[in-house]
Amino acid sequence: MSRRQNLASGASQAAMMAGIAMTLPAAASAQGVGTTSADTITLPTVDVQAEAPANTLQRRAPVNRIPGTVQDTPQTINVIPREVLEQQNVTTLEEALRNVPGITVSIGEGNGGVNGDQFRIRGFSAQNDVYVDGLRDFGSYQRDAFTYEDVAVIKGPSGFAFGTGSVGGAVAIGSRTPHLGNSYGGVVTGGMGPFARGTLDLNQQIGDTTAIRLNIMGQSSRTVDRDTPNGTRWGIAPSIAFGLGTDTTFSVEYVHYEYDVPSDAGIPLLTPTGQTIARPATEYGLPRSTWYGTMNDRDQVQVDRVTARLNHQFSDWLTLSNDTRATWVDRDFAWSIPSCAATCADAFIRGQNPAVTPSGAGNPYSQQSWAIQNVTTATARFNTGPLRHELTGGFDIWHEETDRTGYGYTTTRVTNMRPMDQDLLRDLTGPTNKRHGDTTAYGAFLSDRIWLIPEVSIIGGVRVTRYEVEYTAGTPGQPLTSDLSGSTTSVDPRAALVWEPTPNQTYYFSYSTSSTPPGSLFFTQPSTVGGFNDNYDPERNTIYELGAKLSLLDDNRLGIYGALFRIDKDNAQSVDPLTGDAVMSSDVQRNQGVEIGLTGQITPAWSINASYTYMDSETRSSLTPANVGKRVQYVPEHAAALWTAYEFNRNQPYNLTVGGGFTWRDKVYLNAANTAQAPQNFSFDAMISHRINDNLRVQVNGYNLTDERNYNALFGSRVLPAPGRTVLVAVAAEF
Repeated sequence: MSRRQNLASGASQAAMMAGIAMTLPAAASAQGVGTTSADTITLPTVDVQAEAPANTLQRRAPVNRIPGTVQDTPQTINVIPREVLEQQNVTTLEEALRNVPGITVSIGEGNGGVNGDQFRIRGFSAQNDVYVDGLRDFGSYQRDAFTYEDVAVIKGPSGFAFGTGSVGGAVAIGSRTPHLGNSYGGVVTGGMGPFARGTLDLNQQIGDTTAIRLNIMGQSSRTVDRDTPNGTRWGIAPSIAFGLGTDTTFSVEYVHYEYDVPSDAGIPLLTPTGQTIARPATEYGLPRSTWYGTMNDRDQVQVDRVTARLNHQFSDWLTLSNDTRATWVDRDFAWSIPSCAATCADAFIRGQNPAVTPSGAGNPYSQQSWAIQNVTTATARFNTGPLRHELTGGFDIWHEETDRTGYGYTTTRVTNMRPMDQDLLRDLTGPTNKRHGDTTAYGAFLSDRIWLIPEVSIIGGVRVTRYEVEYTAGTPGQPLTSDLSGSTTSVDPRAALVWEPTPNQTYYFSYSTSSTPPGSLFFTQPSTVGGFNDNYDPERNTIYELGAKLSLLDDNRLGIYGALFRIDKDNAQSVDPLTGDAVMSSDVQRNQGVEIGLTGQITPAWSINASYTYMDSETRSSLTPANVGKRVQYVPEHAAALWTAYEFNRNQPYNLTVGGGFTWRDKVYLNAANTAQAPQNFSFDAMISHRINDNLRVQVNGYNLTDERNYNALFGSRVLPAPGRTVLVAVAAEF
């Protein structure tokens, strides 16, 4: 059976298992754990899984390199808790991150370019800055949320915690892990598109301190108001944990995830005669359903990931953890990238249907990559005289290898602005290029928080990273066109002053940096190969942040936070457009602004998660003088998100939970010259659910209920229209 046949078979099996979950007997949760004999005592199964605080400021920081709670941490951290993920019926990482203002999504380029999940945090690329349980989630692909417990965004350069990259910040995902006690759940969702999805979440305690967990997902769907074919995906994630509730815990998780979905490069921008700003063709009458793909266009991915995590509490003052991850990602990809120049734009505006030739950058490729990472972290809490310390240090080592083969088409495809040939199947040439690269990084980090008095502490830390890269590329059978290698060492400090006059108040000023070494983006942005020089210093990114976090009301159930921030990015690498020479210190960019937010419960029945950010971005210097003073591309001036829910008659027969909110971002420029623009986005979403009994709940979600013309993902010359009005119905079972 082929891999693609396995995918289809697996999707059917996963959906079937999700359906079986609906019939699990409630009595299953009452099974005891242990054996009975004269020498043993049967222990009843008790679910001791702690309920996470509604006020996300009171939750633990999302990675153990940052000890303490979100409130303790002198940095903006947005947390999307599981309650919100379930109320919104979130299925992907991208959907989860719509709750965080200041994040935009890139479409990417084609053959050799960026695609998959490509996020920008506060305007700066975070394409390699996705972490799951504190370890890097290697590979570029569309991530499903079926194993997510929560999602956090750590804003600002965070080189100390994550190493390379993390210019605007990093995404930190928390997985569902085994816990003591038994729990069984499943959700079946159906609705417009059409859309069909089933998930299972099963946890079984199999010993006094041991439990296993299984998450399964199967989905078949088509995007509302996009003329794309149907897509499928499925995944399975078994895990086991030992030593739960003891000083030593060890867990192993395996994730297998596949999808086969149509790729979508979006629609082109138009600049009609007499105008200076390019805007999406859908703003000039092109239906947002327009898709320029063919039967060749595909995004087929298989991910296998194994994670082992060991944690030992040596004493009240010393904790040691060692986490290891190995990942394999196979990807087959192709898409049609449309463009419409001035002549084409004028003809379209006049009501004609001009010809469009999709870019060769969308040609097919096949890519195989694997990576391994090990992070060892120690946290020690002790006193030296009158001073209290919280010392965190460790080592971070990772290695990644990637092989990519590109192909061409035997004929040139010509379509129209209103395409007619989506059923076209094009013949491929043999391999036209091959690329191989491997990167290795060695990092050591150390940070100490010292309480000068109980209310005032200072933080000082540093990370040193050695980064090595090798890259070859060329046409099969021909001499290599690229044979590059290089290494660099970067030093990223952090410092902060923290004042906590009471346990529920935190005020801080912090400073930190991160570095992006030359060569680190070869497989996500191959255009950087042309500007590579092994003598270059890394790009440098610096953040200054002044903020406050407060927990209010009874039991600190409501949190409020705010921060003033400034991010400077300089020493960026680029290629002179006239000479082709590689140069450093090209664009120097700054993004500064303010962010405020509210999280938790206004009353025990009324929850809220809301945030707003204002960003004043600017290109401060550039090789293109006309770009100086322009806004940084992909950075909206204003962005906001709100989700709130109220429970009526909780634990009563006639109960009802009603939720709703919106996501909004201002218009954004798509290039450094500010001559291409995507309009503002606004989506009003709502939810209503009813718990039929202790085990069964029904929920209806509506998205973009006002049917706005929005754009989910952006690039310099095109945008991806978001779905129109969508309604989904879900039935959830919990035992």
